[in-house]
Amino acid sequence: MNSDRLKKITIKKIPEAYLFDESVNEFGTIKDCRNIKVLKYAMRLHVDKLVLITSGNNGYSLASLAKGTPVKIVCIISRRLDNKLKKLLKGVAYQVIELNLDEKILRPEEIIAVARENDQEVIWDVTNGSEKAYMSIVREICNHMAPDYIVCPVGSGGIFLGVIEGINKYCPRAKAIGIGPEANNQSFADKLFTPWTPYAKAMEDATKKGHRVFRLSEKEIKKVYRDYKKIADVEPSSSIVFAAPDHFNFKPSDKVVFINSGKMKWK
Repeated sequence: MNSDRLKKITIKKIPEAYLFDESVNEFGTIKDCRNIKVLKYAMRLHVDKLVLITSGNNGYSLASLAKGTPVKIVCIISRRLDNKLKKLLKGVAYQVIELNLDEKILRPEEIIAVARENDQEVIWDVTNGSEKAYMSIVREICNHMAPDYIVCPVGSGGIFLGVIEGINKYCPRAKAIGIGPEANNQSFADKLFTPWTPYAKAMEDATKKGHRVFRLSEKEIKKVYRDYKKIADVEPSSSIVFAAPDHFNFKPSDKVVFINSGKMKWK
């Protein structure tokens, strides 16, 4: 096994457990692989601005990658966001706009309108989409082994669905397991909270095909973070995947890959 991202780890109840580590990316997050593709596509089509609602990681990654390019990154954040994260985002993004996101779900056209400074600008809302970028993770895993299950965190669902698309193409016998928070408001797994997702129906369809999604209480999220933060370079939102054995009955022979979505490298 040659991948420096894929290594065997010790997880209770699973003899064949592996970690696929996205914390080794430039900014320490799984969002880097998506944002590289989004930015390249935007530059090719001469887009002026990319705007997204972010809780930190996605916006910081995209804005940092866009440094030195003509593409401007506008981050829409909740007024509740930690002041330290606000300051870090303002240090890399073209603009950071604070809104009350608790009371209103913004439509894509509203998100674009918030970022617009003149009528000639070409602006894309990239809050969601480009989930196929995550297929490369599955391809790399399946180049080295034949997993039975791939476990990933679930926020809006883009990563989960991207993993499923990768499974369908590279290892169709495998299944995806998504782990997310129960909370419908602020969660300790703060990067996974989303009041609305365009992927709801697609995720429901995926569960009908044998893929699974489990939701954790805040108590469970805090416990799993305490238990696994020394095993991998994780933050609460990425450690959540290690709760899968408490919710799903893996067989001793199963090969299970846990995707560590990373721990942001704030620079």
